[in-house]
Order: sequence, then structure tokens, then C-alpha cells
Amino acid sequence: MGIVTSELTDLFSFLLPGFVTSFLFYALTPFPKKSEFEAVVIALIYTVVIKVLVKIPEFVCLGIGAFVVFGEWTPLSETAFSLVIALVIGLLWSYLYNNDIIHKHLRNKGITQQTSYPSEWYGAFSETKTYLILHLKDGRRILGWPMQWPDYPDRGHFVLEDADWLVVDENGNTKPLSLINVDKIVIDANNVEMVEFVKNDENAGDT
Repeated sequence: MGIVTSELTDLFSFLLPGFVTSFLFYALTPFPKKSEFEAVVIALIYTVVIKVLVKIPEFVCLGIGAFVVFGEWTPLSETAFSLVIALVIGLLWSYLYNNDIIHKHLRNKGITQQTSYPSEWYGAFSETKTYLILHLKDGRRILGWPMQWPDYPDRGHFVLEDADWLVVDENGNTKPLSLINVDKIVIDANNVEMVEFVKNDENAGDT
């Protein structure tokens, strides 16, 4: 049992930089977390990349050490630099995916038509900054500025600011009905049938 525990501890220590990068990526992006096996494989890939990159500061430090001695390059030094690189990669990878930067360049080159976003739903909200009209399943409609929105259409909530109910008067015209003294309103995504992105923000109240 002690041998198994020791081996698991050594494996975890080896994969720690990869787990740090993976944790940051899934914490800062809307992508669903992988299964345990897939998480270990991804952590292993990240770890291999980090182990290669950590050789750069190692060579730099050893080169400087030929002229100025600050101390020895030890396993602890390698671990420290590995964790720093893991943090940088995790933050950078999250930034690139959250802003569709990688796939945008690939689309421009005709290599792919995919986006970096986990779904078309998330991509539409990420790239469109405008008022929304939520069509609720009970037939009502509400207009507002989305402060927050769910990552997926089957769970989560919309948080709308400056919201108005849209009602139809006796002449068949649609008019906004202001929510007096309401700062924000939260709408369950399961109650939403359809989402409209308003084309002209300035005339949103006249929809």
C-alpha cells in the first residue's frame, strides 16, 4: 500500500503543472470539464510542454551562473519555474479561447470554419453586444441589456438590466412597459423559448 501511495504521489507531483494549467483553463472558460481519464491525459500533455519550456529559464540561469552565482539550479527551482509557466499558459490559453483568436486566424486562412467557443449559443452572446428580447414560453416578451447570460441554453439564468416588458396595445402596436423601481431582473433559461438580438440599440425601446 505504501508503494502504491508513493507512486501516486510521485505521479501527481509530476502532473501538477499540467493540472494547474488545466484547472485555470476550465475555471476561466465555459468549456465543460472532461472525464477523469481525459483530464489526466490533458494534464500529461500540458506537463510535457511545460517540461520542455522550463528548459529555457534553466539554460538562461545556468548561463548567467557562469558569470554571477546566485545559487544552484535544483529540483525545487524547476518546480517553481514549472508552476509559473503553467500559470502563464493557463491564462494565455483561456484568453485566446475566450476571444476566438486562434480560430479567427485559421478561418481567415480557410483552414477551418469552426470557432473557439464551446457552442453557437455562447459565440452569439460573446460577439454581439446589444439589447436582447427574450421570448418566454408563456408568450411574454421582455427587453433588456444582458449583464450576464447562461453558457448553455438548458441551464443557468439571464440577468437583464434596464428591462421592459413588451406588450401589444389595442391597436396592435408593441410598446415597452417599464419595470418601475427594478434595477435587474433574473430570468431562468429554461423559461426562454427564443432570443432576439436587437439591431439598433438607440431604438431598442421602440421595438
